[in-house]
Amino acid sequence: MAWNCKLCIVSLDTRAKLLMHYRLQHSHYSRISPLPCLYADCICTFHSFTALKAHLSRSHKNVGRLETEEAAHVFFSCHMCTCKQPFSEEALFGHLRSHLRKHEMVPCPFKNCNYRTNVYSSFNAHKSRKHMGSSDYDDSVVSAESGSAPATSSADCDEGPTQCESSGSLDLLEVESQCDAGNLRAELQRNLASLFLKMQTVLHVSNMATQEIIEHLSQIFALSQPLIKKTISDVLQSFDVPVTEASIEQVVSAVMDSNILTSSTAEGQDLSSAKRRKTYVEKNFPVVVPTQYVLEPGHTVVHVSILEMIQEMFRHTDILDKVKETTSPPKGHYVSHQDGSYFKDNELLSFSEDLTLPLILYTDDLEIANPLGTSRKIHKLSAVYWVLADLPVKYRSSLHVIQLATLCKVSDIQKFGYERVLAPLLKDLCTLEEDGVFIESIGKAVRGTVMCVVSDNLAAHSLAGFTKSFRAKYFCRFCKATQDQMHTCEVGSGEFCLRTKASHDFDVHAVTHGESQDQCGVQGDCVLNQRLKHFHTVTGFPPDVLHDLLEGIVPVELALCIGEMIRCKYFTHEYLNKRILSFPYQHADNVDKPKPIPKTFTVKNTIGGNGHENSTLLRLLPLIIGDKIPEGDGAWAVLMDLKEIVELGLSLTFTEETIQYLQTKIQDHRRMLLEVFPRFSLRPKHHYLEHYPDLIRCFGPVVQLWTMRFEGKHRFFKRVVQDTQNFKNVLNTLATRHQHMVAYHLSAPSFFKPHQQTSKVSSVMVSMLPDSAKAYIVQKTGSSMIYSTSRVNIDGTDYDVGMFVSVGQVGELPLFCKIEQIFLVNTEVVFLCQKHTSHYIEHLRSYELFPGSLTVHTVSQLNDQLPLSAYNTQGRLLITPKRYILV
Repeated sequence: MAWNCKLCIVSLDTRAKLLMHYRLQHSHYSRISPLPCLYADCICTFHSFTALKAHLSRSHKNVGRLETEEAAHVFFSCHMCTCKQPFSEEALFGHLRSHLRKHEMVPCPFKNCNYRTNVYSSFNAHKSRKHMGSSDYDDSVVSAESGSAPATSSADCDEGPTQCESSGSLDLLEVESQCDAGNLRAELQRNLASLFLKMQTVLHVSNMATQEIIEHLSQIFALSQPLIKKTISDVLQSFDVPVTEASIEQVVSAVMDSNILTSSTAEGQDLSSAKRRKTYVEKNFPVVVPTQYVLEPGHTVVHVSILEMIQEMFRHTDILDKVKETTSPPKGHYVSHQDGSYFKDNELLSFSEDLTLPLILYTDDLEIANPLGTSRKIHKLSAVYWVLADLPVKYRSSLHVIQLATLCKVSDIQKFGYERVLAPLLKDLCTLEEDGVFIESIGKAVRGTVMCVVSDNLAAHSLAGFTKSFRAKYFCRFCKATQDQMHTCEVGSGEFCLRTKASHDFDVHAVTHGESQDQCGVQGDCVLNQRLKHFHTVTGFPPDVLHDLLEGIVPVELALCIGEMIRCKYFTHEYLNKRILSFPYQHADNVDKPKPIPKTFTVKNTIGGNGHENSTLLRLLPLIIGDKIPEGDGAWAVLMDLKEIVELGLSLTFTEETIQYLQTKIQDHRRMLLEVFPRFSLRPKHHYLEHYPDLIRCFGPVVQLWTMRFEGKHRFFKRVVQDTQNFKNVLNTLATRHQHMVAYHLSAPSFFKPHQQTSKVSSVMVSMLPDSAKAYIVQKTGSSMIYSTSRVNIDGTDYDVGMFVSVGQVGELPLFCKIEQIFLVNTEVVFLCQKHTSHYIEHLRSYELFPGSLTVHTVSQLNDQLPLSAYNTQGRLLITPKRYILV
C-alpha cells in the first residue's frame, strides 16, 4: 500500500518510512508551512514532530487492524443525551465536560460510584482523587459490540505506530534506505542551516545569542568525549572485541566528526560564525540580496530588486498556481480589482491575453525607535512594499507574501525627493513594464506594471504630488472640491469637478512650468506617472477604508454621539465603560474587544483606538447599550447609519444595487449628522467617503486595497530592531534580515498555508449521527466512521463549534445557522448546523434569531465566509454582521 507525501511527489510503502521522509526532507516547518498528518483523509497539521507523533498515537492508533474476523468495537454512551461514539478516555471525558460547562448534573462514569456534580472543577478533582489510573467503567457507559469492521480508506489499512515513531528514535536502516551517507551529511547540514535561519528570522534570536548557543553546545559535546569513549569500550568488550587505546580514540574522533552540529560549527566551517552562516544561506537558499545605494556620504537607501524577487517567487510552483486561480464573477458583480473600470481600461494589464503582473505598491513611514524617547524621528523610516495583485486576497494577506522594495530614512526623502530615493525601484518598474521579467516555469518574459499605490491619505498626497495639508483650499485627490464647498454640497450632487487624466496633466504642466505653485491642489508630478506608461496618478491612488472610516470617521462620531447620549442622561460614562468591560465577547470578538472610552474623549473629540477595536465597538454597541437608548434618538440614528456604512465598506462583493444603497446611506448619514449636530464641522474624510460608490466601480471592493495588512508588516522590522538593538547601518540590517525571512519561507514545501487545517480530530460513528447528517454523509462515503473536530481553519478563517454562519435566505432576510458539529468527510469540511430564522430589529441594526431544525452545509454554500458570534441580550438571541451580507 502506498503512503504519499502531501508536501512533495514521493510515495513510500510504509508509514514509518513516510515519517522518516518528513524528518529528513521536510524538517523545514513553521506556522506558514506546518507538518501535515500522514493519513490522506486527515487534514490535521502540526508545528512540531512531537505534536505529529502524539496525533498519530492518539487518533490513528492501530487504525484498520482487526485481531479477529469478527472484532469487538468499544463505544461509550451518554445517559444525558443520545450520544454514542467509539470509546477513548479523552473522548468520553471531553463529552462529559461539555455537559458540565452547561452546569448540567453529570454522574461519575466509573463502576459502583454514585458521585454526581454539575461543577466542572469538582468533577475533575473527584476523578483525580478517586479514580486515578482506573479503567473500570460502568457497563452501561462503556460497552463492546460485535460486528464487522468499519469501512476505512486505503490509507488507514496499515500498521500502528512503530517503535521509532513512539520513542522518537531513528531507524538507521530507514535513514540509509532514503539517503546515502554523502547526501545525508549535506541534507543534515542544510537542515541545521535552516534551523539557524528560522531562529534568526522567525523566532528573532539575535546573532550573538545564536553564537552563544552554538558555542555552549559544542563545548558540551567536546566534554562528553570521555563518556563516548567509555561507552564504546564497554560495548566492544561485551562482544569480546580486542581494542587498543589508539583505536578507541580513533573511533571517538570519527563519532565526533560525524556529528553535524559540531562538525558544521567547528572553527572555520560553513556554519561556525554569523558571517559564514550568512554566506552559506545566501548560497544555498533563495535569497535576493538587498543593494545599498549612496545618495551622498552618510545618506543611503536600500533596494530589493523586484525583478529578481519575482523570478525567485515564480520558481515556487505554488505562486504560479495561485496567480492563475481566478474565477469569473457573476455578471454585474464587483469582487476584485479586475472588475473595476481602471483595471479594464489599462492596456497592458487587461487587453493582453498573456499572463501579466499587476503590482500593488504600499508606502508608509514607520518609527523603529521609542516614539516617546529622545531618538524619535532620528531613525524614522519610509518603506515601500509590494504584492502581486492577481494573488487572491486570502493569500496576499499573509505578511510573508508582502515583499520589501525600498527602505530609506524619511529625512532623506525630504532632502533628496522621491525621484532620487526611488530611482532603483523606478528602474525595475520600467524594465518590468517595457521588457518584462523572464520566468523559467513559463519559459518566457512576462510584463507588468503598478496597478495602484495603497497608503494613508498623507503618504498618498505626498507621493502623488498633491497638497499635504488637509486644511488647504483644494484637499481632495479625487475631485476639485474646496473646503467651503465640502460643507455645503454633496459629491452626489454633481457640483464638484472630478479629476481626470487630461485635467490633472494640465494642472501638473502649469505647476512644473512655473505658471502656479499650487494648481487646484496639485504641487508637482508623481514620479511613477513620469516614468511609467501604464500608470497614472488619477487612477493609481485608491481610498483607504482603515484610515478614512475605522480610524477616522468612526472614533470621531462615536465620541460625538456618546457625549450627546451621556448629556441626555441615557447612561453615564462610568456605566458605559462597565458594560464594555463586562460584555461576554466570544471567539474573534474577544481578540478585538474594545478598550474603555477614555475620560478625555470629549476634549479630544475622538475615542482613539485602533481600527479593529473601533469596528468591534461600533458593531456591538447596540448589544452593549442599545437597551438604554429610546427609539427615535437622533444621535443613536447617526451611529446606526454609520454602522451600516462600515458594514457596506467592508463588503467583499458589490452589485450596482448595493453600490446605490451605499450611496443612499452615505447621503442620509450626512444629512442626519448635520441635522442632529448643526455645529459639527465635516472632516475631509467625510468628503472622501462620499466618493466611495464611484471608487468601488473604478477599483473594485475598496476593502481589498486597504492598508491594514501592510501596516502589520511594520511589526517585523520593529521586532528586529527591538531584538538586535543595532542602529548601525540599520537600513541594511533590516532589509537583509527580511530577505532571509522570505528565503526561509520560499524554501519550504509550500509558500502558503494549507487550504484547510485543524490540529485535533476524533472518530464518530455515522450511524449515531442525526438523520440530516447521516443522509448527507452516506452519499459521500461508504465508511461507517468519520472524523470530527471542534475547530477548523479554512483559508485563514477559524470556524469553531458554537459560531454562526449565514446560509441562504428566508423572505429576503439572511438565514443563520449555528455550527453544532464539524465533520471531515473525504477531507471535505462539513458543518452540522442548527438553522435559525431571523427578524431584523431596526433600532439595533441587528437580527434576532429563532432556532429551528438541523441541517448540513459546506463552506461553498455560505452567503459570507466570515463566521459570527451571537449574544443573549435581554432574553433575546441577537447577532450583528461584520460586513454586509449579500443574499
